[in-house]
Amino acid sequence: MKIAIYPGCMVLARFQEYELASRKVLEQLGYEIVELGEFCCCGASLLPGVTDNWVNLTAYTLALAEKAGTDIVTLCGNCTNNFKRVNSYFEGDHKVRDEINSTLGKLDLVYGGSVKVNHLIEVLYGKREQVAGLVKRKIDARVAVSHPCQVLRPKGITGIEDPNAFRRILEVLRLDIIDYPEEHECCGATALLFNEKMGIRQGRSKLESCKAHGANLVIAACGNCLFLLDRLQNKIFKENKELKIPVTALSQLVAFSFGFDDKSLSKPFTGSKVPRSTGSPTGFRG
Repeated sequence: MKIAIYPGCMVLARFQEYELASRKVLEQLGYEIVELGEFCCCGASLLPGVTDNWVNLTAYTLALAEKAGTDIVTLCGNCTNNFKRVNSYFEGDHKVRDEINSTLGKLDLVYGGSVKVNHLIEVLYGKREQVAGLVKRKIDARVAVSHPCQVLRPKGITGIEDPNAFRRILEVLRLDIIDYPEEHECCGATALLFNEKMGIRQGRSKLESCKAHGANLVIAACGNCLFLLDRLQNKIFKENKELKIPVTALSQLVAFSFGFDDKSLSKPFTGSKVPRSTGSPTGFRG
């Protein structure tokens, strides 16, 4: 089956390991990766609600995928939500659909609404039996899940039936998953756009709870979550460096479980400069 990966701006610019590992994992599951080449920002940076023009950016990439005859796998919560929201307009709002296609027509493009968009979580969840069969090593870590909230909400847009789909994937990897009260709360990344202190406070609350409940590794599946929870740890724990905790992306964990040893695919991110406690050159211990 052909599939196009849409990494999103944050992943493309800062977390290439997440995209590379996602490619390896999807290929192991039998997907042929299609390169769209000229995709653009999903429009999240234009702040939906302030301007309606963001829909044209999202629809542009959808039109490219439709022209290439492929569906899309996303790696970011914001991107996923925007793509699915635009698709919902094509199902019911003919006025918006016609306005979008009027704009796309200037680029000799048209979008008919046929492209299916799924976040990586949805793909792996649907293939979890196959994922389980590909596991070659068990990871010795106590992990906490940070759900990408815009992949799950609102349900009427996202269409995800199981709010614990992310957790179900980690279960088939035979991981030791900890429970903590803030598991389904927003990480705070979206708040960074308008209130940095609020975003930092939310991220700190989540990471402190992960550590307090026994986790030694946090798993995320969104570029924005990774940016706040990992890259901003120096700011979050400026006064309490000992509270830092490694954060890595879902696909990196899966790739390592599948037996990949390439450090660029499987190592935890190093933005937070957290010492690796496992002793493994890849940061995980099998």
